[in-house]
Amino acid sequence: MIDVGAVVDNAMAMWAGTATEVSVDQAVFRAETPRTARLILRAPATADVISGLLDSVPTTKATTLEDAFGDGRGGPPDTTVRVLRMPVMARPAGPAAASGASVRIVRVADPGELAVAERTIVEGFPVPAFLPWRKGEALPERVLTVPGCSVWLAYREGLPAAAACTLDDGGVAGVYWLATSPEHRSAGLGRAVMGHVVGAHAGRASALIATEAGRPLYESMGFRTVATTTWYMRPAR
Repeated sequence: MIDVGAVVDNAMAMWAGTATEVSVDQAVFRAETPRTARLILRAPATADVISGLLDSVPTTKATTLEDAFGDGRGGPPDTTVRVLRMPVMARPAGPAAASGASVRIVRVADPGELAVAERTIVEGFPVPAFLPWRKGEALPERVLTVPGCSVWLAYREGLPAAAACTLDDGGVAGVYWLATSPEHRSAGLGRAVMGHVVGAHAGRASALIATEAGRPLYESMGFRTVATTTWYMRPAR
């Protein structure tokens, strides 16, 4: 089964493809855009180190620090920091069962369709750090050329309805930002998109970080919890 290190490496590759500035050392990976910063720990860190890393980012940026090695206890004292503990889930290689939903799913191949998928994700997930949505900020056009990166868009009744991203780094297929537009929820689109993207990477084990709302869906599709990650999220001020 996938280990935490493989999930961390996959996440670094994903966020490196979307950021305007990237730096990495033995302790932490940093990816920044004009409005956001994502820090991913590469090794265990103390609460003081985590606080220092968060403080190193301008408060004008919404910041998320991912810690897949700690237990989330004794986090930074800053009361503006929201702490989330979420399951890291994985499934072995192999296709997933078809959902039966009436939906057309495409791998995005051009900038116009990429913008539609990006807006679907930012507003449907939603992703507060990228609201209001600005074209190319969360998913710049260069993601279409990042090795192993795919953006998926689902159409229901001819309308864009759901989207997701995957990053296949040769060892793991990471799934990111699965989102459904509010007006298309409860129509089986999440299962349909997940089944499609898992099938597109059927030769790879798949991994994702789940919300509690999404966990039952992923468990029904063969994903199992392999670790717990803690996210320290500080809004822009």
